Amino acid sequence: MIKRLLVTAFAFLSVLAVQALNTDVTPDDTGMTLSAQEWDKNVVMGWNLGNSLESGGGETGWGNPKTTQEMIKYIKSQGFNAIRIPVRWTEQLSDATNMVVKDEWLNRVKEIVDWCLAEDMYVIINTHHEAWLDRNPFKSKKAENNRKLAALWKCIATFFRDYDQRLAFAGTNETIALVNGQENWGKPESEWQEVQNSYNQTFIDAVRSTGGKNYYRHLVVQTYACNGYYGLDGGFIVPTDVVEGRLSVEFHCYDPYEYAGSGSYYYWGKKYKDMGKSVPTSDESTMRNYFLRIFYGWWKKGLGVVLGEYGATCHYKTDEKQAQLENQQYYYQCMVSTARECGFAAFVWDNNGFGNGTEKFGIFRRTSSGITIGNTYPLKGICEGANVEYKEPDNTPDDNPGGTVFWEGDSKMDWGNGLQLYIPAYEFEALGKDVRMTLQYTLDYTDYNMIQLMYGDWDQQNAVSLIIKGTTYTKEYIPSDVHAVGNGESATSVLSFPQATYDILARKGVNLQGHGIRLNKVLLSDASGIQPVTLPLQDEGPYYTIDGRRVAQPVKGVYIRNGRKVIIK
Repeated sequence: MIKRLLVTAFAFLSVLAVQALNTDVTPDDTGMTLSAQEWDKNVVMGWNLGNSLESGGGETGWGNPKTTQEMIKYIKSQGFNAIRIPVRWTEQLSDATNMVVKDEWLNRVKEIVDWCLAEDMYVIINTHHEAWLDRNPFKSKKAENNRKLAALWKCIATFFRDYDQRLAFAGTNETIALVNGQENWGKPESEWQEVQNSYNQTFIDAVRSTGGKNYYRHLVVQTYACNGYYGLDGGFIVPTDVVEGRLSVEFHCYDPYEYAGSGSYYYWGKKYKDMGKSVPTSDESTMRNYFLRIFYGWWKKGLGVVLGEYGATCHYKTDEKQAQLENQQYYYQCMVSTARECGFAAFVWDNNGFGNGTEKFGIFRRTSSGITIGNTYPLKGICEGANVEYKEPDNTPDDNPGGTVFWEGDSKMDWGNGLQLYIPAYEFEALGKDVRMTLQYTLDYTDYNMIQLMYGDWDQQNAVSLIIKGTTYTKEYIPSDVHAVGNGESATSVLSFPQATYDILARKGVNLQGHGIRLNKVLLSDASGIQPVTLPLQDEGPYYTIDGRRVAQPVKGVYIRNGRKVIIK
């Protein structure tokens, strides 16, 4: 009886506490059972949809394609079970005074979140690249910024209020003081940390006040610059919350920066130092000690921990490329395994940047044509660190029908300053309307890449229509988009032509030119399996006519040789 009275009294006091918060709707804990630490430990492999919804100018403002459901499904198929979606909101406001986000933008974010949840993935959405907020941690801006931040998060949280516990919110991103035009990534002043702490508290209060499932939702707060060291040194204050165990602290890790960011070192870790390689002093022990400090500083005190971004830009010297790529794989493996041992939810940064240098954090190559694996080494390292099975890239090459070699070499295409090829009309006439042209090449550009086809002259009216993988292009196409390849990588394009185009090709031939391409081979063939060969013939017979008669001395025409059609020119 006493126990029952105590339970009743506790429930009554809980209701009074809820009512005292004046939530917009009654708190709803249905299905909201995961603590922050449980949520974080459930993240086996996390991925960032980088340089997309947080881009200036909208989702495609920084050159990446619109996100598709196919992309989300592909990310899941490669072992990732969580996605962090950085979002820039204040370029998409219908009411800037009251921080009301346009319905179209809210629904776009919702669409991607829904695709993730349909794959049973954990999801984080945040505020990202909001310069008014994260470049102004000053007391002079504190009151106004907190007013705007509270209004913004009430708008976002209300829209997503009924979503289940797999969706988490993160209040800010990397708050950095902008002083005299310079971003301060170094040790912060106490004022800047104080303002970031106020942002965290405003975010918590705003989301909880919307009630419903948001009252119990997993929320993520940040240190200054998302730098764990600055938080551990006493600058970070844990915000107060109305529920226990539903907060995580976020930090980012591109350490050591001279390896992972600037790329001034090409190797990392004691393992490689023992091989006689030059490595920074920050190594596996440094990483482990750092993570353990965070573990004891926050995790052991009941907070979850989110490693919101990590990665190492792809960089290498040509003569040691393989060893240096394998070293990057090792770095990712150490990062993920150390985070997993501590229970942290780790999300790799992927900005769809490929090549060799800085800001090359791409793993999955996203284009308007789809998604493929662009860099296997980080993915292998992540899988090894998370202790999950690595899947070989499912990058099915374009169907190459083979054929006779029309041209072969290694020549730069740079419009009139580079290679231009003319393929005469009789080559197309001999093969018929099902002719296929196969181009093999390597991308070599600093600005853009393009392949262009015109009829016998360069008049704009003579632009050729061509078909690649079922898509029709007029006059030209961009190989890096069509085939999801990056600078320095090779590709193969198999071109076919509509009937009307073939009729002109068989009369005029075609001119081939481009920019940012090193052409390696041009082949011509027939889709029906007819393979062109050129006299004089080698001793590879016997040859038969189409009706089955053996021919001792074949002349020009179509024959059967070794069970395959060939055309002798």
